[in-house]
Amino acid sequence: MVGYRKVVEGYGLSRGLAGYVFNISTDTVGLMAGGLESAIDGFIQDLKVKRPDTEIKTIEIKEDIILPSPFGRVISGDMREIGERLDKGVNILSDHTGLLNDLKENTSILNKHTELLQGINDNFNTLPERIAEAIVKR
Repeated sequence: MVGYRKVVEGYGLSRGLAGYVFNISTDTVGLMAGGLESAIDGFIQDLKVKRPDTEIKTIEIKEDIILPSPFGRVISGDMREIGERLDKGVNILSDHTGLLNDLKENTSILNKHTELLQGINDNFNTLPERIAEAIVKR
């Protein structure tokens, strides 16, 4: 999920936690958080509510680790992340280009059909006059 670190950061800040969130891979984030047990429990619950399909693994560390406060995002690797997002964007644009080409082709077909229908409509518009002429000629 693009932007998930920001979601995690927001919940960490709202719960008054210390710590940070970082990307492990394109679909996995890691984090370290410290604070009151009730705040951490609420933080985990917030994440479960936001994304019920997300697997959350917790490891309790008893050692005193000094964590940055307030809770935030680790920005190392942002250039790689930007590159990955640009790659995704290029793929999306490529898909859209294909769709636009299909749309252009279908629009051309519709224009041809519209011309054919206009010709048929013109013939129907003159049909009463042609019937009247045929009756008079008899």
